[in-house]
Amino acid sequence: MPAKKVHVTRAFMLKVADSIYNTKTRQFLRLCNGTLQNGPDPEDAERPMHCGLGELYFAMTGRQPKEDHMTEEGVIDTAVELSDFGGVREAAVAKAIAGVKALKLPGDLQSDMIDNIEQADEEDDESPFRPEAENEFRSLLNDIPEKNDEDTGHCSVMSDQSWENYRNRASRVATQIRRAAKKLPS
Repeated sequence: MPAKKVHVTRAFMLKVADSIYNTKTRQFLRLCNGTLQNGPDPEDAERPMHCGLGELYFAMTGRQPKEDHMTEEGVIDTAVELSDFGGVREAAVAKAIAGVKALKLPGDLQSDMIDNIEQADEEDDESPFRPEAENEFRSLLNDIPEKNDEDTGHCSVMSDQSWENYRNRASRVATQIRRAAKKLPS
């Protein structure tokens, strides 16, 4: 289990983005210096986790993804769980359950409806209880690997790339994290 957990807020995400690429100082983290964070890539099991997501996980937990056997999807789930989206979703589920109870339906029917509500929240990526902003946040974080590899190919072949390429990659990843930060509840 992670050693620490932070509250994932807009300010936290912007700080992570600045640690990867600071637009004011133009300092950047040399992502993917030939060796990536450990963890599976969803498109290529032989390829380790994209370092942009690995850096985000480390900032949230103080641990490397490998230590927790974390996947890229797991990093995104962790970011959502540590944000305020969880509370928004819980409130929507509670409101729906209260609405079903207010209908005063027969016991079995009411029970089945409440079970369906709870299952939709837990299992369905398209849950009606997931705020649109959460879906957008997830999507933006999910696009980090694509932004990470844009114009350069896979990270594992990056060891001979120029500093300009490293800077551009860091800038794209940081920009994606900043976009995701804007979707978080204020």
